[in-house]
Amino acid sequence: MTVDREGEKHWLRYVAMFILGAWLGAAVFMVRYSDKLEELMLINQNLTLQNDRLADEVKNLKDLQKEARKRQEVFIEEISIQVLEPKPDAYTETEVKHRLERDLVSLRGKKVEQVGDVQAILHEMLRRREYVVEGRVVEVRLKTAVISRVLRLYVTVEVRNAVVG
Repeated sequence: MTVDREGEKHWLRYVAMFILGAWLGAAVFMVRYSDKLEELMLINQNLTLQNDRLADEVKNLKDLQKEARKRQEVFIEEISIQVLEPKPDAYTETEVKHRLERDLVSLRGKKVEQVGDVQAILHEMLRRREYVVEGRVVEVRLKTAVISRVLRLYVTVEVRNAVVG
């Protein structure tokens, strides 16, 4: 029986040495790396605070930008008319552009939002517009309208054979 007790004591001695070594290793690890761990925790805390502050700043700047865009008023400064293929002769094309610009001169100086609100009326007005150029009937059809600082109209022009006296 004494042999079994000595074996148990021997085994307990190894377990006690292992636990003591683990505890001593953890203590040495903490002493050696605690300064670096504390420094990293402070850096992490500072970066978290900086991130929160910058996120709030970005949100505020986006709100300010949205408000500035609402207050910014864009007016129609110019009217540009492009005739799409098939194009008529140069004189007819120039005359149609001149007459369209003269008809739409009231839009110049208006707010883009105002013209955008009545764009359906603009499309209806220019859906089938007819002019008499050199005694011939010229039909103008609006294909696309781009409403911005420059009102761009893309139209097709069809010259009819009907002669108006």
